[in-house]
Amino acid sequence: MELIEIKGIDILTKEEKRLANKLLNEYFPKIERKIKNIISLKVHIKEYEKEGKRKKYSINIKVINSADVFEANAHNWDFARTMHKVLNKIENEIEDRFHPSEQHPKTKKSF
Repeated sequence: MELIEIKGIDILTKEEKRLANKLLNEYFPKIERKIKNIISLKVHIKEYEKEGKRKKYSINIKVINSADVFEANAHNWDFARTMHKVLNKIENEIEDRFHPSEQHPKTKKSF
């Protein structure tokens, strides 16, 4: 079974498909380092609000491991920017869930 599942890739151009695969292959090892035992990474790409030659993209991503489910979504007119946004959001979601104490370090009280 393949870990990365992309739904809606058929609506993309050849260049957008290449970019999506490149970014997913770039971000997946980072995500995998943060959480172990990834069962699947699901990406759902939608387009809507066509205005002339422009399309607006909505990308939802879901990372499932043995204990948790992490979700993020982003939408924008630029496909590359949308992919980066959603992949950064999922990384931050994972980081927030597993390392909350590093974000707000405890201050020592002196008496």
